[in-house]
Amino acid sequence: MPKCRICHQPIDKNSNDWCMPSQNFYYHTKCYTDWRASQPMEDNEWIPMIYDFLARDLKVSYNWWLCDSQRKKFIKENKCTNKGIYFTLKYFYEVKKNAWDKGHGGIGIVPYTYKEATEYWTEQERKRRGFIQGIEKQLQERAARDVVKVKRTDKKKVKQKYSLDDIGGAEDG
Repeated sequence: MPKCRICHQPIDKNSNDWCMPSQNFYYHTKCYTDWRASQPMEDNEWIPMIYDFLARDLKVSYNWWLCDSQRKKFIKENKCTNKGIYFTLKYFYEVKKNAWDKGHGGIGIVPYTYKEATEYWTEQERKRRGFIQGIEKQLQERAARDVVKVKRTDKKKVKQKYSLDDIGGAEDG
């Protein structure tokens, strides 16, 4: 019987009160949600948040390959971060209410508005301490809530036995 990696209590796999975000990493759903909410987000964790923002919040169609190559280019050449790209897009499309259709399915606006967006979010944080942290916490809660529950059945695969007689097709006679 697997144990929760946080509280170390046994997990009843017949109940719906568990999740497995990675193979063989079992958690009680509540333990995992609380743990995820308490962890600071690393920069790579912002990558799915960027695409989730485009798809779920803006509800737009985007070119993933274009956006991903632009994102990598911005990080390398413009010294942007994934978190900065996320907040730049949030600023440009939600705060400034700009239209998505001029972007041609990409996020090419980021290097042009990155500094302006940084100044905006810094000012918001200065006015209301914990504002950015509140947004991060909401995103973490959303991500923890959207964990896919995987139930595996361990069935052994039956290997087929083949015979050379089956290959010929026509009978020799």
